[in-house]
Amino acid sequence: MRLPTRWRPRLAMLALTLVAALAAATLSVAADPAPVPASAAPLPTTFRWTSTGALVAPQQTAPGRTLVSVKDPSVVQVDGKYHVYATTADTNGGWSLTYFGGFTDWSQAGQAPQYHLSRTPIGGGYRAAPQVFYFEPDDQWYLLYQTGLPSFSTLADPGQPQSASAPRNFMSNHGIADAGSSYILDYWIACDEVNCYLYFNNDKQKFYRAQTTVAEFPNGFGDVELFMEAPNQSLFEATNVYKVGDSGQYLLVVEGIGSGGVRYFRSWTSNRLDANFGEWTPLADTQSNPFAGAANVTFPGGAWTSDISHGEMVRTDGNQTMEINPCSMQYLYQGRNPNSGGEYSQLPYRLGLLTNTNPTPDCGSPGGGEDSGQVRGVGSGRCLDVPNQSTTNGTQLQIYDCWSGANQQWTFANGELSVYSGSSRKCLDASGSSSANGTAAVIWSCHGGANQKWVLGSNGTLRNTATGTCLDVSGAATANGSRVQLWACHTGTNQQWTIT
Repeated sequence: MRLPTRWRPRLAMLALTLVAALAAATLSVAADPAPVPASAAPLPTTFRWTSTGALVAPQQTAPGRTLVSVKDPSVVQVDGKYHVYATTADTNGGWSLTYFGGFTDWSQAGQAPQYHLSRTPIGGGYRAAPQVFYFEPDDQWYLLYQTGLPSFSTLADPGQPQSASAPRNFMSNHGIADAGSSYILDYWIACDEVNCYLYFNNDKQKFYRAQTTVAEFPNGFGDVELFMEAPNQSLFEATNVYKVGDSGQYLLVVEGIGSGGVRYFRSWTSNRLDANFGEWTPLADTQSNPFAGAANVTFPGGAWTSDISHGEMVRTDGNQTMEINPCSMQYLYQGRNPNSGGEYSQLPYRLGLLTNTNPTPDCGSPGGGEDSGQVRGVGSGRCLDVPNQSTTNGTQLQIYDCWSGANQQWTFANGELSVYSGSSRKCLDASGSSSANGTAAVIWSCHGGANQKWVLGSNGTLRNTATGTCLDVSGAATANGSRVQLWACHTGTNQQWTIT
């Protein structure tokens, strides 16, 4: 599953750049237009998250090893399917890599078979903390991991772990970081249009950055510099750097250890990927106001961890820019039973998923006021319709020619999109709270749950708060009776709606 819709050879990229430059020059002569607002929303300054329970535990299928944990996940989504690479630790203190994937809903993650990469040319021995991404300029998938050095393998496809090549190293040493370091770990790559940056840290709360050009990648990494440091474990490990949609911002996330030894994430933003740490602006960067931690994560099914530790955002695209959608954020992380203890390699880490519940107002109206009328599909010109004016819970919605019937009159208030009134009132509902592509959009008695809460984006999307998926006309159909469902947000016209 390459990404043909996103693939661009270098010559095409150069041509587009030249065309854009000429267009910009023409505009600057013709007029001095007002700045165009960014199409992606900025990030909140205080985050709120809900967490699943422990979704994934280690499967005892690793040859010759008894596993105690699965951790350090990296995730990509391709063609609606999730693919996860992660670290496993065993009872002897050994570390290795595993893969599981091919599922469309996170409720299926724990049952996905785990394929251990010791069976591939990657081999056994110390391999940990993977990062999987698609390097678009070369049409190639990469798997980055630590072996004592920043190592990588190529993949034919993220869903084919058996295709992994033998390890190669991005660098033969860590430059200035090697002096005074007992060990170095947690490599992370992010690229802009010109350069690629390799982040890592040592055991003394010092964080480093190396770089190469996009043209030279995967070769040429050097110029290692000290990026940031801390006098204590408030900056500990697990650097993540993301492009924040089309907002012109980058997001830096680093794991810290706070009071009581509890792990949490801090965050900063910058408008340049090459910015020095002093040029990054603190966002949510304390234990009491973290990016993600015990202070701002709720557990509807009951708390199972105090740690919100090493993981990765679910990205909008698997490529080297590490782009996320700030209006639909999810974070796959590691946690453990708060009563567990002992040597680090023996801690029983499991994987859970965070979903952000407070996107900024720039992501769209949360329905705090009230708006009433027909919900018209931009792609079809037809209206959101309850078939046969049904009031039965679980009735799947459709699009149909717009008319004045009560089954097409919707009220958007307090995040709920409801139809009918009085005792017949029903809410637009993500069936079963499922985040799987193709989940039916149904009516159900209003209960205030997150699967009945919606955010109307500035681009016309209706995003479900619980699932992060968008209201979608199946197959981009336009005919009367076409079913309405939920699907990963992509801003196509079959996901754009107006309330009139």
